[in-house]
Amino acid sequence: MKKLGVFYGTTSGITAGIVDEIEFYLRGEEYDVCNVADGISNIEDYENLILVSPTYGVGELQTDWENVYSELLNKNLKGKKVAIVGVGNQLAFGESYVGAMRKLYDAVIKCNGEVIGFTSTEGYRYEETESVIDNKFVGLAL
Repeated sequence: MKKLGVFYGTTSGITAGIVDEIEFYLRGEEYDVCNVADGISNIEDYENLILVSPTYGVGELQTDWENVYSELLNKNLKGKKVAIVGVGNQLAFGESYVGAMRKLYDAVIKCNGEVIGFTSTEGYRYEETESVIDNKFVGLAL
């Protein structure tokens, strides 16, 4: 496996717990975990990326991601495969479920990265989301 960077933002700690689970499945692989609160200056150093964010407000990125978003938009992700994980509550916030995933998706596409890992919307119960293209989430919705 090529060098992997897992970049995440967390406010309540729930997303950090999900990143712990991702790490469990990555054991034995070469990877680094980076909290975006510490910056994303090294994001271009990785060949593959997993970007993880909860959604706040009405489809907004988590605060630490918001703080580095303009920097992300100026990164060169050409040739990088990027998986996106969105965390949200489909019942309480079904009108903007995992909207942060779309913001990360748009940034990756703008930076010439390749988004992988589109997942089925089957079995979810949300009102609307911008994070669906061709009836699939642009990443893993949790």
